[in-house]
Amino acid sequence: MNVMNIQMDAALGMQYHSPQQQARVITETWAADNMYCVICGAPHLESLKNNRPVADLTCPGCHSIFELKSHNGRFGGIISDGAYDTMMARLADDNNPHLFVMEYNRAEYVVENLWVIPKYFFTSEIIMKRKPLSANARRAGWTGCNIAWKNIPAQGKIAVISKRVILDPAKVREKVSVTGSLATDRIKERGWLMDVLYCLNQIGTEYFALSDVYKFTDYLQERHQDNHNVHPKIRQQLQVLRDKGFVEFLGRGKYRITERCS
Repeated sequence: MNVMNIQMDAALGMQYHSPQQQARVITETWAADNMYCVICGAPHLESLKNNRPVADLTCPGCHSIFELKSHNGRFGGIISDGAYDTMMARLADDNNPHLFVMEYNRAEYVVENLWVIPKYFFTSEIIMKRKPLSANARRAGWTGCNIAWKNIPAQGKIAVISKRVILDPAKVREKVSVTGSLATDRIKERGWLMDVLYCLNQIGTEYFALSDVYKFTDYLQERHQDNHNVHPKIRQQLQVLRDKGFVEFLGRGKYRITERCS
């Protein structure tokens, strides 16, 4: 395993005039030089060719691919991403990339925080379509998207570096592995599962009642407008989470979130 260094090489950006280009080269080079594969544990990742849609890095061992999104300072609630159509087409693709989310300090070019979001946490509900570029723009009509980072369940935001502290790679991989049981190719079912899991996070207690989850009915109805039986769907997803070990049924509409879910 390579020794990770949170310091980036700012000199790599000197040959570029655009601050965006400088940041891209510096952060992607850092990731290729320092990041290990959170899926199989391979000691390093490799850069992919520029301009490949929705992908930046690949694992030479298990061939998992990763996209890197970096930001000077905090991201806030959304992450700007690429073309909307490309992102939507890749959601159900087995080759859809996992996402690294990096917050860094540009003055020092130091990694502040880094998370990995496994690809099966991405749903159509968290992809926000932006307005097409105007007719006067160089890429007139091009439509980008944002990722609603704030709506991803906490279990899908797995810290690799936190407040400049490098976390134990074995524990990071273990957390990624635990969430693997949530993976499903059925994009609509994935959306429901992740949204109900997000609602459980918002309740914020180990023990909860079915009535607590029902309080999110309007939120879930807005996100799944083609479904008009939200309560049965909530109960169904709680059963799925129970079967996958994330929730324990206590009887009479009472539940407990397990350690696997925390």
